[in-house]
Amino acid sequence: MKRILSGAVAIPLILGITLYGSGGLFFAMIAGVVLVGIYEFFSMTDKMGIEGFGIVAGCLSVLLLICFYLGGQYLPEWGVVSLIALTLAWMLTEQNIKTALDQISYSFLGILYVAGLSGYFLLIHRLPDGAHWVLFLFLITWLGDSAAYYGGRTFGRRLIAPTISPGKTIEGALFGLLGSLAGGLIAAFGFLQETSLWHCLLAALICGTIGQIGDFAESILKRTAGVKDSSGLFPGHGGFLDRVDSLLFAGPALYLYHRLFL
Repeated sequence: MKRILSGAVAIPLILGITLYGSGGLFFAMIAGVVLVGIYEFFSMTDKMGIEGFGIVAGCLSVLLLICFYLGGQYLPEWGVVSLIALTLAWMLTEQNIKTALDQISYSFLGILYVAGLSGYFLLIHRLPDGAHWVLFLFLITWLGDSAAYYGGRTFGRRLIAPTISPGKTIEGALFGLLGSLAGGLIAAFGFLQETSLWHCLLAALICGTIGQIGDFAESILKRTAGVKDSSGLFPGHGGFLDRVDSLLFAGPALYLYHRLFL
């Protein structure tokens, strides 16, 4: 019930901004998600004993999103500025030299993981019919996650990677792919009618598969930090990163597929 109520509040708001909001409002939504995700990421690294530079990382994350909002401009320059800023942040705090590389590298990784991958949603939103392609991503990911969750609980027997995620099974993963394919089918006949059915299904299968890898990637982070959820922000769902872990990996995959084939 907590999962249902949380989703009932969040999903209409997200869909409304995606489909009917301006580009600036969509940017603001992505930026808000990224800043919360950055906070959760550094909360987990703190539990690993690695104190990152959360405020600097938050500023650099917004700057990176602006680069994506401008169509991917100035990304090399952003990389140089961010490494200088993180190195300077360490120098000003005068922390232990033995942890310097960990602090700088984890901070940079957090920015790339949360903001760098989220930035692809801004690129997708700029595409022709981009709002519907973002909706496509939401649909195949949400249906895939739900199918994997309930299919795994009902039929799951064989574990995939018990060290990383002890609850995930091969059967659940297969149900997840079926859910993603169902989302691709709905999209093809519902709001992407100018795109062939086979493209929708193939994109759904690829993004659904890579999205599941994204789920495992966040599980590695949580297992290393010794936490069950990235935070308790959404009752029954965990934190922002728990909700967008699959989307973070699926977004770049869809953008690349669109660039190569569509």
